[in-house]
Amino acid sequence: MRFTTIITTTATLLLLGAILFSCEDPIEVPSDFEEPQLVVDAWLENTNTPQTIILSETVDYFAGGQPNTITTATIQVCKNDGATCYDFVHTSDGRYVWQPAADETLGSVGDNFALSIELDDVIYTGQALLRRTTRLDSIGFVFEEETILFEEGFAAEAYAFDLPGRGDTYWMKTYKNDTLLNRASELTIAFDATFDAGADVDGTYFIPPLRRGANPFDDDGAFIPYQLGDRVRVEVHSISQEAFQFLSIATEQILNEGLFAVPLANSPSNIVNTTTGERILGIFNVAEVATLERKLE
Repeated sequence: MRFTTIITTTATLLLLGAILFSCEDPIEVPSDFEEPQLVVDAWLENTNTPQTIILSETVDYFAGGQPNTITTATIQVCKNDGATCYDFVHTSDGRYVWQPAADETLGSVGDNFALSIELDDVIYTGQALLRRTTRLDSIGFVFEEETILFEEGFAAEAYAFDLPGRGDTYWMKTYKNDTLLNRASELTIAFDATFDAGADVDGTYFIPPLRRGANPFDDDGAFIPYQLGDRVRVEVHSISQEAFQFLSIATEQILNEGLFAVPLANSPSNIVNTTTGERILGIFNVAEVATLERKLE
């Protein structure tokens, strides 16, 4: 009887395995993608460096592949109701560049900018105010003992001071040995001196988690310590609250996975198709930049 039971149980498992194996057919996920849409990447600075706007087209999320670049547009950025205009000329791969003269920048805090893109007889426009940035006081290094979550080594802390007055928003970029830390887990944005508008914090140093935004992480989200001789450069860019929302939602979407993942959604834009009145994909921002660099010695 016992031998018969074993045979019967084994046969059942084999049958169940065959059923499961036969169900491993590919599943095609329906997509609402119909035709490519214009995407505008217009993050500009008031620094004496070449300024770049990138134009591309969307691709079907489920099809994969690289987006097509746009090379035939006419782009101009004007400030203060057209008092001064800058032509962005296509160079390669959808990149349109304005090259400043010696000691020239796009403008100063308080200047208003208008973006105009003409493509296939359609005009797209966006508006941006050059807002003030924070004050960067220092970059410190703290030695961390090994834990379950962290490898032993040095962590950087960037001491940025939010200026008094509610509603300042920032993007803190960190470069390790001239390489931008650009993983989604390494993106650090701040509302005043904290994470969002809900906290009553203003006119003080960034809270500790934001200070630690100057550290690299690997693909699994694990902290990568700095080594002796490493150089750290921190830039704090002023951004509009629209740009803050754009980056916040984009980060959530990139890191969107697991049991509690939410449906895919586009980040909000401040660029409009003047023919239809619809907002397209992308963002236009002109930033003041505070910069500080330190070498670990």
